[in-house]
Amino acid sequence: MITVNLESDGVDLPEIDGNWISGICENILTDFEHSEAALTIIFSTDTKLRKLKKEYFSVDMLTDTISFNLEDKGEAIDGEIYISLKRVSENAKTFEQDFDKECKRVIIHSVLHLLGFDDQTSEEKTKMTQLEDYYLSSTISADQI
Repeated sequence: MITVNLESDGVDLPEIDGNWISGICENILTDFEHSEAALTIIFSTDTKLRKLKKEYFSVDMLTDTISFNLEDKGEAIDGEIYISLKRVSENAKTFEQDFDKECKRVIIHSVLHLLGFDDQTSEEKTKMTQLEDYYLSSTISADQI
């Protein structure tokens, strides 16, 4: 079973269909052969993510998302994803996307990080972008959720 919980920390939840979020997370995880997982997606502020980035990665900078794997090796995925809605909004402007699409991209990106994908090199970034585009273009109907 795959569970996805949505929380907010200092912000209102974005107006993205919770069923879409659960469905896309489930699709990504099952595509990579994970039938058991517990994800918590926390929509938050720049201040919170900057603090987390500094505390856990020793980097003092703004970021749109941070993913934490909480499971022990070999166990079902247990992850927390923090998303700065301010960064998503700024990204949307920068990349000339609507907020909804950019937020969905960041959610997909974050789940891919939980699966072990990285974006440190140009090859890794290209692979992640291809996967993001693939999942953004997939349609999920209510009967698939």
